[in-house]
Amino acid sequence: MVFTTVRLERPEGTALLHGLVVQIEQAAPDDLERIELEGARPYDLFWVYTIQGVPSVPIQRRDLLFDEQNTDPETGQPAKYRVSGLVETFGVDHQEALCQRVVGG
Repeated sequence: MVFTTVRLERPEGTALLHGLVVQIEQAAPDDLERIELEGARPYDLFWVYTIQGVPSVPIQRRDLLFDEQNTDPETGQPAKYRVSGLVETFGVDHQEALCQRVVGG
């Protein structure tokens, strides 16, 4: 489990938010039954939880989250996650998103 901040971008490359505080944790093998990511490896799947409520621009499917504090060990670039599943919003408390780690481009 990692607490960090991320930059939220839409697929068009538009940066919408910076400094969004999140918790990132690796998805459990049981979570694979809940998704339809053909060919995804379990260690490439992560849950991302917003910490300080629902962001002013809510996270949605296909968004990209760039870790502002941690790098991807395989590339040396900022760790990058694509929101792969339906994002759950819990009132104004927080959001939960199942993401796939993007390696490279």
